[in-house]
Amino acid sequence: MRRSSSLLACLLFAVVAHGQSLDSETRRFARAYLPYNPKGTLELKRDADGLTPAGAYVLMTATRRTGDGKSDETLSILVDPQRRTASTGLVAPVPPLGGAVSPERLRRFVEQELPPILTEMLGTRTRLRWPTGPERPSGVVLITAELSTGYGWTKWPMALTADGKVLILGATWPLDRDPRAVRRELLDSPLVQWDPGHGGATVKFVEFSDYECPACKRAWGEVKPVLARLAGAVRHGLVSYPLVRNHPWAFRAAVGGACIASLWSDRLVAFKDEMYRLQDSLTVDTVDEAIFGFLLQQGLDEKAFRGCYLKDTAVDRVLAQLELGQRLGVLGTPTYFANGEQVGYGDPELLAARLEAIIAAGGLPERAPQ
Repeated sequence: MRRSSSLLACLLFAVVAHGQSLDSETRRFARAYLPYNPKGTLELKRDADGLTPAGAYVLMTATRRTGDGKSDETLSILVDPQRRTASTGLVAPVPPLGGAVSPERLRRFVEQELPPILTEMLGTRTRLRWPTGPERPSGVVLITAELSTGYGWTKWPMALTADGKVLILGATWPLDRDPRAVRRELLDSPLVQWDPGHGGATVKFVEFSDYECPACKRAWGEVKPVLARLAGAVRHGLVSYPLVRNHPWAFRAAVGGACIASLWSDRLVAFKDEMYRLQDSLTVDTVDEAIFGFLLQQGLDEKAFRGCYLKDTAVDRVLAQLELGQRLGVLGTPTYFANGEQVGYGDPELLAARLEAIIAAGGLPERAPQ
């Protein structure tokens, strides 16, 4: 008991001693992580300081306030001072476990009690397993949930405090690195479906979207002319992120898009335009008809397409695209990244100005004026 009390006292001293530095580093991380917005100020609030026998943790909320109250951005951040990591995403409510939480009790909670809670909250079947790899004791336990899409399982990273009090649905990032640089590495992936040409472009503009998403349709109407204006300096890539809980035919359309991208990459944008054109009229029962109608309209080989459509390779590709989005912190569609920096939509001139600033900075948004 005395040894445990001494350990907790040491941890508490370390947390207090490094508190100001931790706040400063978390503020820097949040500023780089949040979508670019030249307006407003960033506020950082400590919501909880936790101390467990395995280590400490700090839960913070970063809010960029713009003054109008309509475009404020909020980010929940679970900081692990020992590993120097930041887990970001949605804070999920968890029931109190009561009393001291042993590793065995926490594992039982993760594997047996938490899955039905997440299944009800997320609206899809969820399963969890306790991490098996060797890990240094810490105040935050990194776990991976598997979510059913109806077409297969996709992985979603999560973080749980060692006392079972805080659960973050989202990925974990190194606190010592700029998240824009980490995103660039993650987006250097064969899962991005690039438009043909502009391979040497300074800016890689990656879109995460859903063919059934009305906001994606509206945003594409604004973004497409900006990309055309900056053609040569900006290359556009698409990653499908079908929101299967709310959009019943989106996954099938995403698989269709994956097949078209692999067989005829120059037709993917036309396919997206057609899905958006028909968006209001499509259902699960009619989306296949629309996809094959597009093939006929474009004079594409139906037999070659059937050899890909809804086959394991194409389905697995869309599942992997979902996982890529979840690793990047995509919470909704559309989401856009310009060389790793998340950029907003709704103001085409602001988007164009930001892309031009990144181009002028040699492709590094970290060096572009903020």
